[in-house]
Amino acid sequence: CSPHFSEAWIILSFALLAITLRERSSKMDDRKPAAATTKRKKSATKKRKASSSSTGRTADLSAVLPWIPRAQLEALITSSVNDHSAITTEQVINAMPDHEKWRIDPSDGKKKKSYTPVKSGPERVNTGAFDAVDSTTMLNILMFLNCKEKYTCVMSVCKGWREFKATMPSLFLDLSDNSWTARGRALKADQLLVLMDWVPNLAQVTALRISTQDKCNPATCKQIVKKLVAAKKKAKAPMITKLVLHGPKIYGSLIPELTKNEVGKNLTSLTFHDVKATQQTKLGGAIGDFFKSLPLLEELYMPQSLASELGNIHPKVLSPLKAARAGASTLLRVLDLGDRSSLFNKIGLEDLSTLGTSAPELEVLRLGSVQRPNARRAASLLLGDLSDLLMGDPAERILSSPMKSLPRLKEFSVVRLVDSYAYGGAPRYATTEDVNRLLNWFLAGMPAVESFSFTHGESFMSKKDEKKFSYPSLPGIAPYYGGEELMWPHTLKHLSLESFSLEANTFTENTELPSLKTMTLKRCGGNVDTIISGLRRTHPMVEVTKIESRW
Repeated sequence: CSPHFSEAWIILSFALLAITLRERSSKMDDRKPAAATTKRKKSATKKRKASSSSTGRTADLSAVLPWIPRAQLEALITSSVNDHSAITTEQVINAMPDHEKWRIDPSDGKKKKSYTPVKSGPERVNTGAFDAVDSTTMLNILMFLNCKEKYTCVMSVCKGWREFKATMPSLFLDLSDNSWTARGRALKADQLLVLMDWVPNLAQVTALRISTQDKCNPATCKQIVKKLVAAKKKAKAPMITKLVLHGPKIYGSLIPELTKNEVGKNLTSLTFHDVKATQQTKLGGAIGDFFKSLPLLEELYMPQSLASELGNIHPKVLSPLKAARAGASTLLRVLDLGDRSSLFNKIGLEDLSTLGTSAPELEVLRLGSVQRPNARRAASLLLGDLSDLLMGDPAERILSSPMKSLPRLKEFSVVRLVDSYAYGGAPRYATTEDVNRLLNWFLAGMPAVESFSFTHGESFMSKKDEKKFSYPSLPGIAPYYGGEELMWPHTLKHLSLESFSLEANTFTENTELPSLKTMTLKRCGGNVDTIISGLRRTHPMVEVTKIESRW
C-alpha cells in the first residue's frame, strides 16, 4: 500500500473508534437511574431560586419586551446601569402601558397562559384609517349591519373594537333580524338565552326574535320571555316594540306567557313566521287573547294558513285587535298574509269588503289567495275557482256593493286566484269578465294605491288527468268589457300582472296611467311585445319587464 493510503486508513480507524466510544457513553447515560437526574435538576433549580432571591425579584425581559415602549425601556436600562442594580419585576410591569399589563402575571413577571381570555384595548388606537373616524360616524356605519355581523365586528376584528360593546350599546337593541342562521336555520332558543346574557343592556332591547326548531324545548321559549321581562322590570324600562315568533315549536304555552307579562302593551310590529295552528301546538284561542293585549299594533305579518286555521280574518284577528282599543278601529298600517305556502287557505270577499271599517289606516295589504265564501258555509274559506265567483247570492251581493274604501292604501298584492293543483278533473279558470269585475271592485276601494300586483295563477294536473282533460285558456284583462270600463287609479306607479292572456290593446285604448313608472308582465301571452311597443308610444317613461319563465 502507498503511504497516503495508510494515513487515510489510520484516520478513518480513529474516527470509527471515537463514534463507538460516544455511542457506548450515551448508552451508559441512559442506564443511569432517573432519580439521580431528577435530584440534580432539583438542586440546580434551588440554587437558581436562591440566587434570584438574594438579588431581589427580577423579570424575564424576553417575554415582555414587545409591549414596552422604546423610550421607557431605554430609561429603565439606563437607571439600572447607573444604580448598579438588577431590573425588578415591578419595574418591568410599571414600564408597560396600562392596557397591556393584563398580559403579565404580577406575581412572577411572566406572560400569562395562552388560554387567558382576550381583553379589550383602547378604542381605535393604531387601527389605521379607522382612528380618524369619530364614534358617531362609526356607529352609523355599523348600524347598517345585521346582528350577527355586528357581533362579529365587536368580538373578532381587534381588541379596540371590543370597546364598542360598552361605548355603543345601541348596536344590540334589535335582536329580531334573521341573520343568526346555520345551514339555513335561525338561531335556536337556547342560543338566544346565551346571547341575552352577553348583550350589554338587555333592559333596553326593543326587538326580539324567538326562533324554534324541531328539537326545541318549548319551555326554553318561556325562559326567554321571563328573562326579558325580569330585566325590563328591574330597570323600569318599557317593553319591546317588535316581536318575531319563528318556527314550528311556537306552542300555545308561550302565548299566554306573553299575555300574562304584558309583553304586547307597547308592541307595534308582530310577525308569525312558519307558525302553525295544529292539535300539537294548541294555538287556538291563545292568539286571540294575545291580540286583545295589543292596543298599539301597526304591523302584522302572519301566514294566511295560520289566519285561516284560526277562523275568518275579521272575527279572529281584527275583532280582538279592536277589543284591545275598547272597540275603536285598529292602528294597522301593514297586514301581510301573502306567503306562498298557504295556497289552500283562501280569504273570502266578505272579509275584504269590511276591511276599511276595521283598519282604515291600512297602507300595505298583501294576500296569499282570494276566494268567494262558500254558499253552504259562509264562514269557511274554501279553495275554488272564479268561474263560480259571480254565481249565487252572496257573491253577487258583495260585488254589487262597493268595497269599503281604504284611503291610505299604497301597496296591494294577491298571489293567486285559482287552485295550484286540479284533482280529478280539468282546472277551472276565471273568465275575462270575472277578472274585470273583481279588479274594478278592488280598485274602487283603493283610490290612492301606488303598487298593484295581481296574479291569476295556473293549475296543474296529474299525468293521468292530462290524458283525459285539456288546460283551459287563461283570462284576459280588457279596458272595456261587459259594459264596465276598467279604471286604473291615476296614482298607480308600479303594476305587476302574472298568468293572464292579454290582448294587444290592453293598455293602449281608454287607459290613462300618468304616474306609472314600472310594469312587469309575467307569462301574459303572445301579445306582450305588441303591448310594450304601444306603451313606448303612449307612455315613453314607463319601464316594462317581460318574463316568460314560470319561476
